[in-house]
Amino acid sequence: DQRFGAAYVNLADLYAQQNDEQQALAILEQGLLILPEDPDLHHALGLSLVRARRYDEALPELAKAAELAPQNIRYAYVYAVALQSTGNIKQAISTLEQALQQHPYDRQIMEALVSFYRDAGEMDKAGRLAERLK
Repeated sequence: DQRFGAAYVNLADLYAQQNDEQQALAILEQGLLILPEDPDLHHALGLSLVRARRYDEALPELAKAAELAPQNIRYAYVYAVALQSTGNIKQAISTLEQALQQHPYDRQIMEALVSFYRDAGEMDKAGRLAERLK
Protein backbone atom coordinates (compact mmCIF):
# COMPACT_ATOMS: atom_id res chain seq x y z
CA ASP A 1 0.00 0.00 0.00
CA GLN A 2 1.64 3.21 -1.16
CA ARG A 3 -0.14 5.20 1.53
CA PHE A 4 1.39 3.24 4.43
CA GLY A 5 4.34 5.29 5.67
CA ALA A 6 5.76 2.57 7.88
CA ALA A 7 6.39 0.40 4.81
CA TYR A 8 8.72 3.05 3.38
CA VAL A 9 10.49 3.44 6.72
CA ASN A 10 10.95 -0.31 7.11
CA LEU A 11 12.21 -0.78 3.56
CA ALA A 12 14.61 2.13 3.97
CA ASP A 13 15.86 0.59 7.23
CA LEU A 14 16.53 -2.64 5.37
CA TYR A 15 18.61 -0.81 2.76
CA ALA A 16 20.46 1.11 5.47
CA GLN A 17 21.32 -2.15 7.22
CA GLN A 18 22.74 -3.38 3.91
CA ASN A 19 24.90 -0.22 3.74
CA ASP A 20 22.93 1.18 0.81
CA GLU A 21 22.09 4.60 2.21
CA GLN A 22 21.43 6.04 -1.25
CA GLN A 23 18.64 3.53 -1.85
CA ALA A 24 17.28 4.19 1.64
CA LEU A 25 17.17 7.92 0.86
CA ALA A 26 15.43 7.27 -2.44
CA ILE A 27 12.74 5.14 -0.78
CA LEU A 28 12.06 7.76 1.89
CA GLU A 29 11.92 10.58 -0.65
CA GLN A 30 9.51 8.52 -2.74
CA GLY A 31 7.31 8.00 0.31
CA LEU A 32 7.28 11.72 1.07
CA LEU A 33 6.04 12.47 -2.44
CA ILE A 34 2.93 10.45 -1.59
CA LEU A 35 2.72 11.24 2.14
CA PRO A 36 4.26 14.72 2.60
CA GLU A 37 2.84 15.18 6.10
CA ASP A 38 4.00 11.85 7.56
CA PRO A 39 6.23 12.65 10.55
CA ASP A 40 7.76 9.16 10.62
CA LEU A 41 8.99 9.57 7.05
CA HIS A 42 10.48 12.99 7.79
CA HIS A 43 12.22 11.62 10.89
CA ALA A 44 13.57 8.58 9.05
CA LEU A 45 14.77 10.78 6.17
CA GLY A 46 16.49 13.10 8.63
CA LEU A 47 18.32 10.19 10.24
CA SER A 48 19.26 8.79 6.85
CA LEU A 49 20.66 12.18 5.82
CA VAL A 50 22.68 12.30 9.04
CA ARG A 51 24.14 8.88 8.23
CA ALA A 52 24.98 10.24 4.76
CA ARG A 53 26.66 13.23 6.49
CA ARG A 54 24.27 15.68 4.80
CA TYR A 55 23.59 17.62 7.99
CA ASP A 56 22.23 20.79 6.40
CA GLU A 57 19.52 18.73 4.71
CA ALA A 58 18.87 16.57 7.78
CA LEU A 59 17.97 19.37 10.19
CA PRO A 60 14.85 20.57 8.33
CA GLU A 61 13.58 16.99 8.08
CA LEU A 62 14.08 16.37 11.79
CA ALA A 63 12.42 19.71 12.55
CA LYS A 64 9.44 18.83 10.36
CA ALA A 65 9.00 15.50 12.13
CA ALA A 66 9.03 17.20 15.54
CA GLU A 67 6.58 19.83 14.31
CA LEU A 68 4.16 17.29 12.80
CA ALA A 69 4.20 15.00 15.84
CA PRO A 70 4.68 17.07 19.00
CA GLN A 71 3.33 14.16 21.02
CA ASN A 72 6.36 12.08 19.97
CA ILE A 73 8.96 13.28 22.44
CA ARG A 74 11.69 11.29 20.70
CA TYR A 75 11.43 13.48 17.60
CA ALA A 76 11.99 16.67 19.61
CA TYR A 77 14.91 15.06 21.46
CA VAL A 78 16.65 13.87 18.28
CA TYR A 79 16.12 17.25 16.63
CA ALA A 80 17.58 19.07 19.65
CA VAL A 81 20.63 16.79 19.75
CA ALA A 82 21.18 17.37 16.02
CA LEU A 83 20.95 21.12 16.56
CA GLN A 84 23.42 20.97 19.44
CA SER A 85 25.86 18.84 17.46
CA THR A 86 25.88 21.43 14.66
CA GLY A 87 26.55 24.28 17.10
CA ASN A 88 23.00 25.62 17.39
CA ILE A 89 22.89 25.33 21.18
CA LYS A 90 20.36 28.15 21.74
CA GLN A 91 17.90 26.61 19.30
CA ALA A 92 18.54 23.18 20.82
CA ILE A 93 17.73 24.55 24.27
CA SER A 94 14.59 26.23 22.98
CA THR A 95 13.46 22.97 21.35
CA LEU A 96 13.98 21.04 24.59
CA GLU A 97 12.27 23.71 26.69
CA GLN A 98 9.20 23.50 24.46
CA ALA A 99 9.26 19.71 24.63
CA LEU A 100 9.53 19.85 28.41
CA GLN A 101 6.45 22.07 28.60
CA GLN A 102 4.48 19.39 26.78
CA HIS A 103 6.11 16.49 28.63
CA PRO A 104 7.09 17.91 32.04
CA TYR A 105 8.29 14.60 33.52
CA ASP A 106 10.36 13.23 30.67
CA ARG A 107 13.69 12.28 32.18
CA GLN A 108 15.61 12.13 28.89
CA ILE A 109 14.53 15.65 27.95
CA MET A 110 15.45 16.98 31.41
CA GLU A 111 18.86 15.30 31.36
CA ALA A 112 19.66 16.67 27.91
CA LEU A 113 18.47 20.13 28.91
CA VAL A 114 20.66 20.13 32.04
CA SER A 115 23.63 19.23 29.84
CA PHE A 116 22.81 21.86 27.24
CA TYR A 117 22.31 24.54 29.90
CA ARG A 118 25.69 23.63 31.36
CA ASP A 119 27.35 23.79 27.95
CA ALA A 120 25.79 27.21 27.33
CA GLY A 121 27.06 28.48 30.69
CA GLU A 122 23.58 28.74 32.18
CA MET A 123 24.55 27.10 35.46
CA ASP A 124 21.56 28.44 37.45
CA LYS A 125 19.08 26.88 35.05
CA ALA A 126 21.11 23.66 34.92
CA GLY A 127 21.18 23.48 38.72
CA ARG A 128 17.46 24.10 39.14
CA LEU A 129 16.57 21.48 36.59
CA ALA A 130 19.07 19.01 38.07
CA GLU A 131 17.38 19.48 41.45
CA ARG A 132 14.03 18.77 39.84
CA LEU A 133 15.48 15.59 38.34
CA LYS A 134 16.52 14.41 41.80
